[in-house]
Amino acid sequence: MRVFFAGISLLFSTICISQVTTTIQRVIVDSGKYEFKLQAKSDTPNYSKAYQILTNQVKINPKNAELRYFLGYTIDRLNVDDGRGMIQLKKEMTIRASEQFEEVNRLEPIYKGELFILDPYAKLSSIWGSLAAAYLSQKLIDSAKLAFSEGKKRGGFNEPILEFNRQLLNSCDKNAVLITYGDNTTFPVWYLQTVENYRSDITAVDANLINTVWYPKYLKAEKNLKLSFSDAVIDTIEYTQWKAQIVSAVNPGDTTQKFNWELRPTYLDEYILKGDRILLDIIQQNFYTRPVYFVSNSDSSYNLFLSSYLADEGLVNRLKDRAFNFSGDTVVVSRNLYNYSIAKIKSADIAKSRDAVIVLNNFRWAFLNNISNLANQANYAEARELIKHMTSKFPKEKLPFESEETEKYFKDFFQQVEKYYQ
Repeated sequence: MRVFFAGISLLFSTICISQVTTTIQRVIVDSGKYEFKLQAKSDTPNYSKAYQILTNQVKINPKNAELRYFLGYTIDRLNVDDGRGMIQLKKEMTIRASEQFEEVNRLEPIYKGELFILDPYAKLSSIWGSLAAAYLSQKLIDSAKLAFSEGKKRGGFNEPILEFNRQLLNSCDKNAVLITYGDNTTFPVWYLQTVENYRSDITAVDANLINTVWYPKYLKAEKNLKLSFSDAVIDTIEYTQWKAQIVSAVNPGDTTQKFNWELRPTYLDEYILKGDRILLDIIQQNFYTRPVYFVSNSDSSYNLFLSSYLADEGLVNRLKDRAFNFSGDTVVVSRNLYNYSIAKIKSADIAKSRDAVIVLNNFRWAFLNNISNLANQANYAEARELIKHMTSKFPKEKLPFESEETEKYFKDFFQQVEKYYQ
């Protein structure tokens, strides 16, 4: 009996030790990730501790893709924390961060770990695109091209996202100003324009980077974008208190022609930010001489409360000087919708990247916007035909929905259209 109980005791001890060891390992695995996310929330982040912890964790667990993912993010943040310091990026740090994400993709071609913001493929585009932007700001065009090309060689700038952005650019008229936001639009667009010389007539303006000092100067000097602010003013301009008021864009060729709208505070219901002031100036200086577009579904904090003046043209919204009136104006489906396609894109390239799935689903959202507009005017027959067109061009077998909830939302909405059509 004593031997039996001794065996149970040993088994119990083994289980307890195993549980404690598992718990300790879980804490060790999570601690570097926890420290990184803690610093990412801080106003004055210091990523050195996260780097030390994650470096040691990767040494212990070299095949853990999630640890490498967060180590890559940490190295990138040590290189530069945000867009303000982008022009100070160091190539050697970019390479070190890149190597971690490359290894993530080698270990898990379809990454299964926790995501911070971007998936590993999109993050490669971001870090190499940032370095290329730093070179562009210094007029080092060849270095920028090399950085973009290196990023693609290492797994960034994947074809689904590049193809989406080709079609995004093709949605704009010649010599347009396109207001973009987000790494999955801005960096691929810059890649296409710099490496492929694709639609380089368009000036892409990132709505986040215009909050920096260096980027508006770059737009003025290298992209021939009209701005009334001098470089000295750009150096000092900051956010300011703001009350809702009417602002105007005036036609320089005919000063009696004005475009007026109400600009409300964009931050905390009390302020407009530096970038808002610069974007306002960009619109005022360029609206009457160049087509101005926003990426579709832009938020009011990005589009300066111009939503009612934005004409739906598929993946982009064109700024007009007159608000659309649903009670009196007829909805016209954008011709761009019929040009969109994923036929050239490989299913496997879509499936491996969460960001590719999200980005390409913008085709569906562009269709839904037009379908919704038609339904609002009780034009159910044309809305129904557009649903059929969308479903045939973007089958879920090739392009999954972002989530089950999103798929259900589309399905329920389309059923309502079918119900009213009948």
